Amino acid sequence: MALYEKNKEKTLSDELFAHPTKEYRGAPFWAWNTRPDNRMLDDQMRALKEMGFGGFHIHSRTGLDVPYLSDAFMDMAEHCADYARENDMLFWAYDEDRFPSGFAGGLVTKDRQYRYRELLWTPKEMKALPCRPEGRATESYLIGRYHVTLDEEGCLAEYHRMAPEEPADDCTWYGYLRVADDDSWFNNQSYVDTLNTPSIERFVQVTHERYRERLGGDFGTLIPSFFTDEPKTTYKKSLSVPQARKNIIMPWTDDFPDTYREAYGLDIVAHLPQLFWELPGREVSRIRYTYHRHVSERFCESYSGTIGKWCDAHGVSLTGHMIKEPTLKSQSTAVGETMAPLGPFGIPGI
Repeated sequence: MALYEKNKEKTLSDELFAHPTKEYRGAPFWAWNTRPDNRMLDDQMRALKEMGFGGFHIHSRTGLDVPYLSDAFMDMAEHCADYARENDMLFWAYDEDRFPSGFAGGLVTKDRQYRYRELLWTPKEMKALPCRPEGRATESYLIGRYHVTLDEEGCLAEYHRMAPEEPADDCTWYGYLRVADDDSWFNNQSYVDTLNTPSIERFVQVTHERYRERLGGDFGTLIPSFFTDEPKTTYKKSLSVPQARKNIIMPWTDDFPDTYREAYGLDIVAHLPQLFWELPGREVSRIRYTYHRHVSERFCESYSGTIGKWCDAHGVSLTGHMIKEPTLKSQSTAVGETMAPLGPFGIPGI
């Protein structure tokens, strides 16, 4: 990218190594809290410059007494952009009020159709709508009831989706799509549905377009990128032992059965028990494998794909990192895998 034009030189300049220009210097997360005024902002940017940093990421944090993305917030951001321009620094944009990225400080998820949702697998009947509504749900609903029996090894002996008239018993399990409730961490809203492209398009409209409205003329120069921080799916859970009767959650979204069927020609709703128990003889479940694969595909397309396309179209790079990156197991439980969603990033691997 144009930011790193010096990378094209055949040899490393000793002068550049000894005195790196701003793009090769650190750019820390600069926490914003309390109610900053321009004098405070200038003092802190001056300190960052004196410490040798090449720029900063404005990072809205707990305790900020200025409404996120409000005119007052953007006035402060524009002031900092002017200071950076005058003092040979870079303004690295950060895309969220704290983290994980995607809910825009609750401005996106106050509309319940964009809220985070999950597959709740439970032995208990819950209060919910009796079936999937038309379009996007704003309330939780029943996906299906299932009769499940296990063999002596804890593998599936038999299962089927129960008919409405079939009475429940001790072998009955319920699958629900559960829409997230309010949470104080998300400013009394909720996290966003990262498997749903319209939800992330709304995030871009609220966040990235707001920055473009005020600072778009600096994209790709003074403002090289947007940092996205720890997006995720629902954290995948599993039973502690096959015979346990407890609630389990897994990633899901309203049209997941439809896109799964289009991708693999299989009915995921009919075979939900295979997500939680082994097949007889511990045979590999194609249903389970393709489910996890499709969750990763949906996350990559909806989250990174949507934001990456917008950034490419507006001359600014997407950077940042995924949540739970350290191990293959932790990656699998939170985003499917770390490398695939980095494909649309202009500056990956941060």
